[in-house]
Amino acid sequence: MMVLSGLATWNMPLLIILVCISVGYFFSMRKHSDVRSGQFYWFFSGIGLFYLLIGSPLYILSHFTFITHMMQMSILYFFVPPLLLLGISRSLGQKWKKRNLTSISALIVFSILFFLYHLPQILPFLYINLVFHTSFIIGLFALAFFMWLPVITPDPSLKRYSWWSSILLMPACLLLILNGLLGGQDTSPLFGQLMLKLCIPSDQSGVLLPFKINTKADQIFGGLLMLLLHKFSLMTAIRLGRQRMYLQNLKLKPSLHKME
Repeated sequence: MMVLSGLATWNMPLLIILVCISVGYFFSMRKHSDVRSGQFYWFFSGIGLFYLLIGSPLYILSHFTFITHMMQMSILYFFVPPLLLLGISRSLGQKWKKRNLTSISALIVFSILFFLYHLPQILPFLYINLVFHTSFIIGLFALAFFMWLPVITPDPSLKRYSWWSSILLMPACLLLILNGLLGGQDTSPLFGQLMLKLCIPSDQSGVLLPFKINTKADQIFGGLLMLLLHKFSLMTAIRLGRQRMYLQNLKLKPSLHKME
């Protein structure tokens, strides 16, 4: 780990930004009467997960294998946005939903970009160019919010939307699985670029990874892991979204009776 001491650090500027966002969220959501105390925990959990994935030493560790990389990407795009959206008020969510008529478009664009991101020809290029890579990650994260909004604020078309979500995100998973079955890449492109950044020759990978990795199994299980995590996050987000709406409806009923 001494080799990674210069990269495996905590991102303090990002931490300050996230703390400011959390403080602003706390005071703004307190003004909404339909926000329950439990929603604050969802939002802060999403903020904490985001920082662990992007701003902590775990970010570097996610570059070692396809499995760790796909786990990091899956949690970042399939768990963090729903958690953050669960923390907003129902009225604000409905307002965003009315203005956002392009959730399916966001889902399609996200799926295409996510697939392109994991192509062997594109991923190394993005990793070398920090500005392009950061822009790509931010763009995917922004699209993920619009992509998850119909799930967190459910409507009659939710079943059809969730089906499309599973279908459109499948090619990125199948890409890794097929690469593993066909004996594609010898190692994770991100791990190779990490070795270049540290000026470590390709034949000395043992400096970072003391054990041998079965690259075929790594890619196959990485793709399967992302499929499972997306399915799990989709089912959980639907359940939590409906539960939140049910509890908020119960809270609104007494106030309606008083008005009558």
